[in-house]
Amino acid sequence: MLIKVVAVQSRMGQKLSLSEKIHIFKERPDFVCLPEYSLMDRSITDYHRAALLYREHLDYLIGLSEELRTCLIAGTVVEPEDDRLYNACYVINRGLVLGRYRKRYPVEGERRKGIAPGDRNLVVEVNGVRVGLMICGDVFFPHLYGELGEEQADVIFVPTTSAYRPEDTVSRKKDRDNTYFQSGSGAAGAYVVKVCSVGRIFDMELHGRSLIAAPWGMLRRVDFTAESNPRILSEILDIAELREFRCKLKRRSEVKSLPGE
Repeated sequence: MLIKVVAVQSRMGQKLSLSEKIHIFKERPDFVCLPEYSLMDRSITDYHRAALLYREHLDYLIGLSEELRTCLIAGTVVEPEDDRLYNACYVINRGLVLGRYRKRYPVEGERRKGIAPGDRNLVVEVNGVRVGLMICGDVFFPHLYGELGEEQADVIFVPTTSAYRPEDTVSRKKDRDNTYFQSGSGAAGAYVVKVCSVGRIFDMELHGRSLIAAPWGMLRRVDFTAESNPRILSEILDIAELREFRCKLKRRSEVKSLPGE
């Protein structure tokens, strides 16, 4: 089974332009992923203001999935419930909401400003493909990759915002990509699609280093010279090959655990 995924490295707070939507539509993707907090523009100065726009943002994302005729991994929105706020990612297949994942491990700045942690994973099946979710800082907790692997996720989408670090080197960037995404792909036995924003959120400058990884290696990554620019990555993923790879790893692990081995 071959599927096409599209990672939209967009400018923070901007809806997709007509030309971007046409480009994506022509790709005929099975899945499109947006970045974390992708609709938060500069008029939104805190998470409570973002929560007031929750319904407006979600309606736009539902409409976008219908317009693109695809399954949209809808970046994230600030979702209010009772007296709490959550950083939530919706999976929307051609206008139908299939599920919602709340970030399990908000970073310190989010917690300080009112974002509460979610308490469960999400794996949904879309046309025979098992889709798992993590959000940004969740990748610092590698047991989540293991849990999604146990649930047989085929593709793990990771909407992300990544702070610009002027002192960064290419070597450090590659190390982080390998530690938090390539290694996670191997641990889960799943493809990993990380999708970033460019621009700014609150007072933090961002850079985009979107990527697509397989357990056996990096498939595609935004060039290090283009991290401040919007980009659209697309890749064809072979789900049958992935599942065969996963089965081989499981058999090898079982053989090693036999008595006397």
